[in-house]
Amino acid sequence: MIEYLSYFWVLLINSALFGLFTKLADLCDEHKWKPFKGAGILFGVFWGIFGAAVVIGSPLLGSFYLAILFHWILRGKIDYLNHRIATVIILISLIAIASQYAFDWYLFGIVFVSFTIFGFLRDYRIINKSWFIAYNVYAYVIIVVFALISSSYLIVLYSYLLNTIFYHIGKQLGHEK
Repeated sequence: MIEYLSYFWVLLINSALFGLFTKLADLCDEHKWKPFKGAGILFGVFWGIFGAAVVIGSPLLGSFYLAILFHWILRGKIDYLNHRIATVIILISLIAIASQYAFDWYLFGIVFVSFTIFGFLRDYRIINKSWFIAYNVYAYVIIVVFALISSSYLIVLYSYLLNTIFYHIGKQLGHEK
């Protein structure tokens, strides 16, 4: 069953749903959006399930998204119960398959450091929130550089693009009255 998670289209669908439920869970806490009772917890569980599916499905995507997750932890962004539920689901899934996992430490390190630096610069208002920061354009630059080195990194580009698009779709869903 796990091998199906590594299929190209399955990875892309899971990446999109991962982005969507990340934002929907976030909206329930930070913006007090309540489409139904228990929505925040349910969206956190879905965020974790689809995040885990992506991490299990591809070591490259796992390396990329875990770098982002660890940067969120370092910056104190895992601050609500549904965030912690998603984080625990994703980390347990990684632990469960760790012995058969080919982690990409270069991708992880560069993404972690980049997101952390830009995140702290924004947190401390050293840089303003521009489109470059709001849409994490620096991440796309990193991914393109990796893809120029090896086309195997293109899955990271496609995944992150869909993740970002569906994250912003979630933002629009949550702002509709």
